[in-house]
Amino acid sequence: MRFNGLGSAVLAVSLFLGTFVVPAAAADVPKATDLIFERKHLDKVEPGTEIKYNFNRTVTDPKILGLPFSDTITMKVVADQGDHQKDLELQIYTGDRARDLQKLEKFTINPVFAVFFAQSVNTFNQLAGGQMNYLQRVYSDGWMKSKIEPIKVDYKGNQVDAYRITMTPFVGDKYETKMQGWEGAKYQVTVSDAVPGEIVDMLATYHNRYPPATLKLSERTTLDGVTGLETPE
Repeated sequence: MRFNGLGSAVLAVSLFLGTFVVPAAAADVPKATDLIFERKHLDKVEPGTEIKYNFNRTVTDPKILGLPFSDTITMKVVADQGDHQKDLELQIYTGDRARDLQKLEKFTINPVFAVFFAQSVNTFNQLAGGQMNYLQRVYSDGWMKSKIEPIKVDYKGNQVDAYRITMTPFVGDKYETKMQGWEGAKYQVTVSDAVPGEIVDMLATYHNRYPPATLKLSERTTLDGVTGLETPE
């Protein structure tokens, strides 16, 4: 199998976000879909602000799973279009890994979510196979059935309130037995309205269940300045 970072879906961030259909927002109890898809994550971010995310990919067997690496993703707010909408510049990775700079207009949702979502589905496809359209649909539906819990996180030396959202979308799927032992893939998103852009951390972990059960891979995107997060097993 060959791993090449981000799939081509990331080239159109706004289109990828458009594939996720969510129910109407709840009035008083926060849901994962409310926090991810319905929030105006960029509302408090002023033009000229640049937000940096640290990306880390770890593997147990580089020969099978591809090389580990660390890099950065940066998002800059370049203009305020009113009605909570911002124009953005999104740079995914640096140096030889750098993707073309994406200029995004009139966004209210933080597009770094879409980068994580696209990479999550792409990675799972490369590990387990399957049709991309089907995997995207199962992954999308998983957020409606996810677990959400309030937590505290450390950001620039201060503890802030946050929500951690966790899901395992492929467990129990009708095609689970065809997923080559990777169906337990776990996705965890942490959000807080006390940090710029509201994304604290996004973590995908993959652990193959077949003996010797040593194949593990994780891909993590964390807001710069966030510390003390748990390391995946």
